[in-house]
Amino acid sequence: MMGTVVDPEWTAKIPVKSSTVNADTLPESFDVREAWPECADLVGFVRDQSACGGCWAHGSTESFNDRKCIATGGAFQTRLSIADTLACCDGDACFSYGCHGGQTALAWAWFIERGVVSGNGYGYGELCYDYLMPRCSHHVDVPGMEVCTTAL
Repeated sequence: MMGTVVDPEWTAKIPVKSSTVNADTLPESFDVREAWPECADLVGFVRDQSACGGCWAHGSTESFNDRKCIATGGAFQTRLSIADTLACCDGDACFSYGCHGGQTALAWAWFIERGVVSGNGYGYGELCYDYLMPRCSHHVDVPGMEVCTTAL
């Protein structure tokens, strides 16, 4: 995660849980959409971060969203706002810098303490705080899609 700020002085200290797993018991493949079909539409929705180094906000918001759906047995189906995490879980709240990097662990603490509003991908216009940057192609040529040229 290239947009993640990794500074030992700024990292949240989280207790580590350890366990021993026998590699022979692990499945050959795993698809969360099949394991929790009641959440398949939510966990299978892929958003584009555009020309923004906000992988920290994407990863933390999406994983929180997925886990909330799974924990509620599929009752929670609302997409949560990555834009809200990028804009509001900022330097003061999370030692994060929007599209210039941030801390995933502190974003989780922010979700618990302050919450996060609903939000969809760019251009949907149906939830509280949809993503504000259009899709673009990253490091590959995608026919019909603009190339990401400017980092925000």
